[in-house]
Amino acid sequence: MRNRTILLLAIWLASFPIVANAQVEGQIRVDGLESARVGRFPSNWRTWPLKRGKTGEIYHVEQEGDLRFVRARDDKDYSLQAMRDFNWQIEKYPYLSWRWRARELPVGAREDNDELNDSACGVYVIFGRTSGHAMKYVWSTQLPVGKVVTRREGKLKIKIVDSGTGNLGEWRQQTINVPQDYNELFGKGLKKNPSGIAILTDGNATHTAAACDYAEFTILKEPIK
Repeated sequence: MRNRTILLLAIWLASFPIVANAQVEGQIRVDGLESARVGRFPSNWRTWPLKRGKTGEIYHVEQEGDLRFVRARDDKDYSLQAMRDFNWQIEKYPYLSWRWRARELPVGAREDNDELNDSACGVYVIFGRTSGHAMKYVWSTQLPVGKVVTRREGKLKIKIVDSGTGNLGEWRQQTINVPQDYNELFGKGLKKNPSGIAILTDGNATHTAAACDYAEFTILKEPIK
């Protein structure tokens, strides 16, 4: 009986497909979209408590060829983040890389104006869940690349890394050195690991639509060349 049970267990396990390890040496994909369902909110991501229903109206997984990505569109004035927590050993993997594609820029938005503070694409590096301490990288409607905006009494640093309509609708690669940026933006060395990343596409301040696609979030030992 025991041998028959073992045989049945082996047959059952063999019925599951073997998924190849897609990781490249020195890189770890952290978005978890390989196991996500197209058309649904990415299952490995989280939202703010009691906000999953609304957040799911903004973010869902799409696929083009072999590429899976998060598609975001906010035309409901929601301004809700989708967050991905993971074990990030920053000394080993100091770089964060991703691709994004702005599809709609919120009209008249400016990250340096409280009343117009919207962005088509926004990626956060988060330090702790409750402190509000973060660096944010955005595709701005009109602020110039390289500009830095300070918000939330200095706890949030926003850096413009793409801007305007020149590359609208095109995939753009971004790679950042997290400890280096932290030192430059906060004026001190990074003392702890980030708790994860978040994305935010919002048009609630300008009451206009904003849309962006996000793909291939990866932490790396060395920058992409």
